[in-house]
Amino acid sequence: MGPSAQNALHAAVFQLSEMVHLLLEWRPALADPVDCSGSSPLHFASSDGDRSIVRAILRAGPPGTVYKKDSSGLSALHVAARMGHHRVVTNMLGSCPDAAELRDANGGTFVHAAAREKRSSVVSLATKDPMLRGLLDAQDRDGNTPLHLSVAAGSTGIVEDLLHNGKRLISPPDQPPSSFFKMVSLVVALVAYGAQLRPQRQDQLEQWVGRDMVRKGIQNTSDNLAVVAGLIVAAAFAAGFNLPGGYGDDGKANLKDETVFKSFLLLNTGAVVTSIVVVILLVYGKASRSAGSWKSFAAALQLLWVSLVCMMLAFQAALLSVATTGTLSYGLLGVYTYTCILVLQVCIAERLGPRTRLRTIWRFHWKGRRHVDVKRQYPFAKATVLKLQLFTATSFLVSIGFQVIFF
Repeated sequence: MGPSAQNALHAAVFQLSEMVHLLLEWRPALADPVDCSGSSPLHFASSDGDRSIVRAILRAGPPGTVYKKDSSGLSALHVAARMGHHRVVTNMLGSCPDAAELRDANGGTFVHAAAREKRSSVVSLATKDPMLRGLLDAQDRDGNTPLHLSVAAGSTGIVEDLLHNGKRLISPPDQPPSSFFKMVSLVVALVAYGAQLRPQRQDQLEQWVGRDMVRKGIQNTSDNLAVVAGLIVAAAFAAGFNLPGGYGDDGKANLKDETVFKSFLLLNTGAVVTSIVVVILLVYGKASRSAGSWKSFAAALQLLWVSLVCMMLAFQAALLSVATTGTLSYGLLGVYTYTCILVLQVCIAERLGPRTRLRTIWRFHWKGRRHVDVKRQYPFAKATVLKLQLFTATSFLVSIGFQVIFF
């Protein structure tokens, strides 16, 4: 017996699978004892996720091994679910199907454990297997279903999967996620699939706890964005007086008849105008401190993105107008710039956008018109989705314009 009342098999599961097989062939009873925390070797193997070791213990150990619980009330199945080892969970359920009914100390199934830890691969086992779908409606001692726990954890993917499979959430948890983007994603998914808020007087409606945080974030970010917009104005303004190709004796630009040069002038002017409008919107929003400040801030973000793209494209147009390299170099330069814009667009959309499917977003727009209570409690959700879609549309138009101008 080793430290903490662990035997040789407890230590071997984290080493080589060959050692585990040798120990089980020598003494199968090693799979049954637990250590001082109530953990069996199967608990250890489930946490590690090695399927071959788990299968070996299930074959050699006593029938009751999979049903043992540790001092926290967790079975090996709960441990595997918490760690997201869906293949291990599949092996356990294949060996002992009735183990799916095991409950932890709080009355939760392995699906509850997976939902709490955002393990979508494990939860999807229950949504795809008709024999396990009943667990999706199971409640723990606090009355929470896996859907409640996934909402509280801010796991948009699991929430959307459960709602798509017909689960219903009558009353969201009392502690919704404080993260702004998690909140938006969850509200979109819940409204799209018909989740209902509990009946409540509108004057007693509890506002989202992160509302003040968003307003403070807008106030703090506005200063930085105004500086960025000012720098763009300065750079574009300087480029307007230092034109590529220089000036002729008549004081006019030497490249005034070139199509690429005209594109440069158009893009550079667009960068200046949009940046100036951004500064005006940010100053207005910071000074007004009203409900409309959110709208002006969102519009400023859209225009700042347009301004940055215009400046980038204007820079490339300036290079192309004076470059003497061949067509191949022109093409490579265009592909490089286009790739940079595309990568930046994807990164922004992934970071700031709601992590929901396009189908869910359309359902949200269709059903969200009737959810006045959602608009009151989560006023930024719908506006954020609209602004993201506008951002995507703007980027798409920029991509088309880029190809028209430079290709």
